[in-house]
Amino acid sequence: MKKKITKVLSTGLALTMVLSMAACGSKKPAGDTPAATSPSSSAAAVVGTDTGKVAEVTDETVSAKDTLVWGSKAGASGVFHPTLQYSNYDREVVFLVYDRLLTKDVDDNYVESLCDSYEINEDATVYTFNLKKDIKWHDGEAFTAEDVAFTYETTCHPDFGKGYDEFSAALLGADAYHDGTADHVEGIKVIDDYTVSFTFKAPYLDALVKFIDKPVLAKHIWEGTPVGKWGDATELLQNPVGTGPYKFVEFVPDQYVKLVANPDYFKGEPLIKNFIFKVSNKDTCQAELVNGDIDVTEVRTWRPDGIQTFLDNNIPIAEQLDTNATYLVFDTTDPILSDVRIRQAIIYAMNRQAMVDGLVAGHGSLSNALMKPSLSVYPDTLNTYDYSIEKAQELLKEAGYEDTNGDGIVDKDGKNLALTLQYSTGSNDELVQVIQNFAKAAGIQVDLVGQDFNTVLATLKDSTAEFDMAIMGATYRANMGYGGSNSWMSRWDKDPKEVELLNAAAASKNMEEAAANYGAWCEYDNEMTPQFVLYFYNQGYAYNPKLVNYVVAPDEWFYNVETWYFEN
Repeated sequence: MKKKITKVLSTGLALTMVLSMAACGSKKPAGDTPAATSPSSSAAAVVGTDTGKVAEVTDETVSAKDTLVWGSKAGASGVFHPTLQYSNYDREVVFLVYDRLLTKDVDDNYVESLCDSYEINEDATVYTFNLKKDIKWHDGEAFTAEDVAFTYETTCHPDFGKGYDEFSAALLGADAYHDGTADHVEGIKVIDDYTVSFTFKAPYLDALVKFIDKPVLAKHIWEGTPVGKWGDATELLQNPVGTGPYKFVEFVPDQYVKLVANPDYFKGEPLIKNFIFKVSNKDTCQAELVNGDIDVTEVRTWRPDGIQTFLDNNIPIAEQLDTNATYLVFDTTDPILSDVRIRQAIIYAMNRQAMVDGLVAGHGSLSNALMKPSLSVYPDTLNTYDYSIEKAQELLKEAGYEDTNGDGIVDKDGKNLALTLQYSTGSNDELVQVIQNFAKAAGIQVDLVGQDFNTVLATLKDSTAEFDMAIMGATYRANMGYGGSNSWMSRWDKDPKEVELLNAAAASKNMEEAAANYGAWCEYDNEMTPQFVLYFYNQGYAYNPKLVNYVVAPDEWFYNVETWYFEN
């Protein structure tokens, strides 16, 4: 059977929109305090210009090289689970081992993957999926509607490790199941072996994006382990069994993850036999790609020092516009940071436009909410928190902090305002120095705590762990309210008004209501600032020029990966 690439990447495409719950370390090297400079000509030259080589794949197509090495800037934690993973480094593996009901194409359209078709009723309360038949799990078991129902029902379980998100809570009967008064979720129905439906309590305009965001679990693998113990099931987590294009082979922490092509993949066996995620640091990734040690890597910085080697060696760069965000997370339960005036003062002290100009060479933009400003529901009434040392100091004074001893740091009751900032070393080193300098100018002492990414993430995941502030990043998804799913990081997910506003937004019956409801949520978060976007940045991928059919699509790292191959 022939496999074909049906669409090519259009110039300047790949716009992804709204924050996903999958967190990732941000990666912006800079100088100390960045100047508001314009992008270099060499950096600007690659914006939206690379479309990648696209070719038809036939039964005769053979890859000249049987292994693709993907250079990751940090190692996976080993949580290779579709609904439990927290980081992009685990998520990358999950998206190759497992598959989803729907994906996106290069034109941002929904495309059936595990399903042949789907229907949505008139008021967007019922979504029905007609599944593909004859799909097998990697262990040979049949994929059925039971697997789909199990995947989504377990996210409503009271012991589910990532909490009870707004999508799960919106399902009919989910609250009763979550509270333990029902033994199943009424709104999830297995109609037959290859048909499953989801019924929501109210219209849910954003449901489709959730289905592209969650790969499907194998019920027969996971049903024997209590949901509350999934996070401790290391043997299962680190030996995932999916339906995706690649099978899991080996995981060596902080070094690599190895996968092998699935010969029975329902879209056709991948042409590249081996797929390896290898940790590649920012100092060596350019040389590694030029020398052929890796084949694809993220652009670590858009400044000339981060891309010039690629450009000098004719290495193509694909760019996704405003795909990722770097944001500042506050512990809103901290005695000092529970005061919103302190949080707001810190934001006013940040020259965010200088960060965009200096840290990412202009390859980014600002947002004042946890969504892209280009979205139709983004309100134009938000406080822009324009850089103002005076405003920052005014808020600090209102909160009782002034510099009474002339040491340059504000104090209260004899104690200086000193906060810690946790960050991922190796990728955020210069960014946090910039933040530290901006904060000091306003009279705030920031002590830097550098750790590996997984340690920072573990602190945020543990609601009892102490921290003041942290730098995190996230990949954006094409829906309106996904940013609310990240409020667990700042211990803000139980805030009654936050929950109320997100639930109302999710239940919007039309786009007019959605604009009003999501706008209200944005305004509340913009005022309360449990976390705040410092800037969006464009994601770049430099890749082996002999790699064919590698294109960057919205929300997709591995678009049509089964058709990728290396030419001679």
